[in-house]
Amino acid sequence: MISEFLHKYQEELITEKIQLKEDMDLLETKIKEESKFLEILESSNESYFKDFTPREVNAKNREKADEVRSKLENLNVEMADLSKKMKFYDGRLSEVKTLLFNKVSPPKESKLINYSNSSNESVENTNSDLVESLKDIKDTVLFDPYKASLELEDIINSLQK
Repeated sequence: MISEFLHKYQEELITEKIQLKEDMDLLETKIKEESKFLEILESSNESYFKDFTPREVNAKNREKADEVRSKLENLNVEMADLSKKMKFYDGRLSEVKTLLFNKVSPPKESKLINYSNSSNESVENTNSDLVESLKDIKDTVLFDPYKASLELEDIINSLQK
């Protein structure tokens, strides 16, 4: 039942990601077109005699170039937003794939171990405990990132003692 839900959710994410990719491609094309148009407008404004004339040379082109610049800024902001959404979808898809293929075990209970060198523990034992705790945190990070960060802080604090 859960795997059916995850498969359905994965399919929805994939279709949304495909649609987002199409939107990004269209937006990228618009940005390229507007950039090229801006280059053409700016090149037409480069008149060699503009310093010697009292009139405004190509005032309409300059106004249009300003409009195109503002439009390009808006398009770039929109592209950044779409890129953030794409990263979100990529992250979600990787999480769902991980859950579907059971690569991550369920979170385990945290066990705080004092990693400072004491006379009773050997260095090898401490290192193996540290490695084991870090592996547990690696498994926990997908399910509960906050808990994983707290466990890492505990390990760091105990190592600093």
